[in-house]
Amino acid sequence: MTLLAAMAGLVLGLPAAAQDDPTTELEDIVVIARRSGAPVWRIHDGDSTVILVGSARSIPRDIVWRPEALEAAVQQADAIVMSQSATMSLGDFMRLRRAKARLPQGATVADYLDAEQQGRLQRLGVNYRRDYSERGLVAIAEDLLNRRLAYGRGNGPSAESVIRATARKANKTSVLVGDMDAHHIDEAVAVPDQGQVACLTAAMSAVEAGRDGVVLRASSWARQDVPSLMATPLEQAIDRCAWFADGELRRAGRAQWGQALMDALAAPKTTLMVAPVSIAAEPAGLLDQAEARGLDVSGPDWKAD
Repeated sequence: MTLLAAMAGLVLGLPAAAQDDPTTELEDIVVIARRSGAPVWRIHDGDSTVILVGSARSIPRDIVWRPEALEAAVQQADAIVMSQSATMSLGDFMRLRRAKARLPQGATVADYLDAEQQGRLQRLGVNYRRDYSERGLVAIAEDLLNRRLAYGRGNGPSAESVIRATARKANKTSVLVGDMDAHHIDEAVAVPDQGQVACLTAAMSAVEAGRDGVVLRASSWARQDVPSLMATPLEQAIDRCAWFADGELRRAGRAQWGQALMDALAAPKTTLMVAPVSIAAEPAGLLDQAEARGLDVSGPDWKAD
């Protein structure tokens, strides 16, 4: 047993005999991780346990949470699973940039938005002195989120970056969830669909909520109020606009996360898994999948009333 686990046992007031129990050691890991402030769940299946951390990108530096608690949990995990990669050639990337920036020839944004959505976008354009009428929907969403709202400005470390750095220092290998084929994604982005409309609509809502919405999302995450976090316009925009708002990549990515969870539960070990909180807590997400299999799931509430 590590000194850290023993100290955790003393803090919890556990008797000496209980501190030698592997089950108690596992509970110590979960308790330590939950003290971070990040939403953390324990999914248990026989001798297999997944400690699922719901990660949220771009938490402002002034939002208080305890990264050292996650660092301690990393030290005791048998395996670490996080993040995804995408395969794309340089040519694909350059075509993607061009595809995002423009609409099909002769088209305007008004061809894809209803009157209410178009009115909102026009007001934002006037406010920011931008002409969005002929730009690609994904490019407009990126401009609104990254430049106008600038939600990524002034952020501290994320749960994922803390865990990755700690694992590297401890010489522990973190495994990617999977790699997605993003070749020719430019062909999908070049033709706006409902996924892109949903991304742009969510981005407009996030910008309209302003900086208060950024703080609400971050504070909800830090106090483990997952339903409130999921309901914030910014979290919805980040989720809907991920992977260029492409529906096929969205489905493939979620399928990889689901398979990674099942693979982790198939081995008799403790796996620390760091997943975007939306993928973990959305309807039919990782937590719902585990619950549907009759597995023991504990942690903060994730379902909206």
